[in-house]
Amino acid sequence: MSLTLPAQTLRAVATDLRRLNYTPTSWQGLLSTHSEAIRLQLEPLLVEMVREGAHPRLMALLLDRLADTQDALQRERNAWSFVWSGPDPLHAKTADTFATVAQLISEARCSLLIATYNIGLSSEFRALFASIADRLAHGQLNRVDLFFHPKQIEDRLGADPLATISTWFNREVWPWPAKPHAYVDRRLISGSAERCYQHAKIVIADATTPDAKALVTSANFSETAQRHNFEAGWLTKSAPRVQEIQKQFSMAVDQGLFLPLEIAA
Repeated sequence: MSLTLPAQTLRAVATDLRRLNYTPTSWQGLLSTHSEAIRLQLEPLLVEMVREGAHPRLMALLLDRLADTQDALQRERNAWSFVWSGPDPLHAKTADTFATVAQLISEARCSLLIATYNIGLSSEFRALFASIADRLAHGQLNRVDLFFHPKQIEDRLGADPLATISTWFNREVWPWPAKPHAYVDRRLISGSAERCYQHAKIVIADATTPDAKALVTSANFSETAQRHNFEAGWLTKSAPRVQEIQKQFSMAVDQGLFLPLEIAA
């Protein structure tokens, strides 16, 4: 039978085992203060270890190591949560996408990365952009990276797509003086015949810190996606996982897969 006991229980039994200076012939006394469910899991293991010649201190060491594993598994479980866009009743039990994104942005202390396909220009999302610009201007954020596809103007990019997108971005998307580092898919600029675009939807806060968080979602950075569509995603608070996602974008920029916009001063 596999052990499903919490780490705290395993450590408590390990402490009791270390107090023994002999190997019991029965475990009823040592386990008497624990529930039947605990006894049913632990007693067969202890009996088998006695059969193999294990001393109580070795048994205690094993339980402590099993507790360490349980703690690590619990930390991994706690590092992930499901996030959903859709009808309001479902949000009673599941985190809401827009609320999660707004919280990530408001709680970021040094950096943000936002990746989206369609970039929302509704009043709510312009307010989010304005708040980011204000925090950039006041030194509350050190860096903001924005990866997007200019869906609103994709059919009228003209002879110089990068300049067209840059002008539109500076005037219509981000008119505030404090600007992010903004990027578009190189294939859009090079006139690739394939309709392949930046399509990832991710929000990362404070990637280089122990408080790093990332939302990986099907929802665009738009009101339709985050308020009305059925969209699903995962929020992680595991710093190594967040840094792995951030690194992917950094490498793509370094390799020229994303091109920076010409940001107006």
